[in-house]
Amino acid sequence: MTGSPSDTQQLALAVCRLSLNPVRGRLRHPHQVGIAVRAALFTDLAASGRLVGVHHPQALGESDTGSPLADALHRAVAGRRPAAWRRWYSHVDADREAATAALIADGRWRSEGNRLVDRDPGTTVLEQQRVVELLAAKLAPDSLEQVLLVLLAGGHGAGAARPGPRRSRRLAKSWLEPHLRSAGHGGDATVAAVNAALVAMRRASTPFLSR
Repeated sequence: MTGSPSDTQQLALAVCRLSLNPVRGRLRHPHQVGIAVRAALFTDLAASGRLVGVHHPQALGESDTGSPLADALHRAVAGRRPAAWRRWYSHVDADREAATAALIADGRWRSEGNRLVDRDPGTTVLEQQRVVELLAAKLAPDSLEQVLLVLLAGGHGAGAARPGPRRSRRLAKSWLEPHLRSAGHGGDATVAAVNAALVAMRRASTPFLSR
């Protein structure tokens, strides 16, 4: 896969980008994609010290990370009464739509009527295949950013006919732990956010649960 996203918005956009079916010009499993995008934003907020919480997310500091998508989520957490992680994955269309708009604004996608056109579909297909291969081989990438990308993109079904949240969840603990041993409460929030997202994807995938 190409590079490691350097900030949350880039991770969220990569997670979204790998959901596109380049032939049909549509996102595979859009609700699961929204869940994955939100989880990516949560993990970056945790990594930047703006979010903690094992049982529910808690916003810290100001909503000024420099990422419009992450700042919007941070403000939402700060302005809402504490709610369990799972409740944050019920309404995620806005996250998916914001990521889609950002990819179009960045020039990676363009909109043609009801279709989305990837300007580099070959690379996207190769990255989707790589996600599938790593999960099938249970081979964790080297960096935390790529671990998160593979787990979340695999969960929403990148390059596959169906979402694969169960497989991603089985690997999440062992793949994340080496990167988060010294991350303190932010690491706890990352694990909680990813696990809750994969559970939400699994529930959304019923009745065609994969693997």
